[in-house]
Amino acid sequence: MAEKTVSLTEKAYEVLKERIQDCEYMPGQPLSEKGLCEALGCGRTPVREALLALRGEGLVEIFPRKGIRVAGFTHERISEIYQIRKLIEPAVCVKYMLRFDKAALLAYDRRFQAADRSDDRMYYRLDTEFHRWLVTVAGNGTLDAFFAGLMEVQYRFGVYSARIGTAEKRDYYTEHHEIIEALLAEDAARIERALVSHTNYSEVIALKTLEAVHAL
Repeated sequence: MAEKTVSLTEKAYEVLKERIQDCEYMPGQPLSEKGLCEALGCGRTPVREALLALRGEGLVEIFPRKGIRVAGFTHERISEIYQIRKLIEPAVCVKYMLRFDKAALLAYDRRFQAADRSDDRMYYRLDTEFHRWLVTVAGNGTLDAFFAGLMEVQYRFGVYSARIGTAEKRDYYTEHHEIIEALLAEDAARIERALVSHTNYSEVIALKTLEAVHAL
């Protein structure tokens, strides 16, 4: 019985997290245990345990005797993530630029070139995957886990921006191509410049999205 409960909890957690990450459940949207149980076809205990785990990851907010809602985004949180990215990514990529697998870099370049920008989830998943991969070159599991958490927020925010119509998808192949070319050339100054420029542009778009949402 215990194994079945754990299995149902894991299933509930995985399904709910995916729906929140893909903005099927939008930021700020109220949720109910009863409704989630019906949607997932399971009892209250697995759903409750899954929600507690998601609260720990900052994806839901639980208010005793008042309700549950999908966590939203704040200006401070988004700004902090971009600030951290601008500290971590250039530092890691420059320090370990000789470790990058050039064949893997070229494979990413082809994927960015072929990417369908109309597919929001694919668009943001590829971007998230690439930037997480850049940081793994340091071979630091603790850093990888920390950075993965940041990029999960970035992914959800990107999909959210697309859902509400504030996303600006310019030709992101060009930006990522420049990062990849800089890494292939093992040019430290160019690597840092390309990464900071790319992140700065994304940050401006993100902050414009937050302003648009707050103005509604």
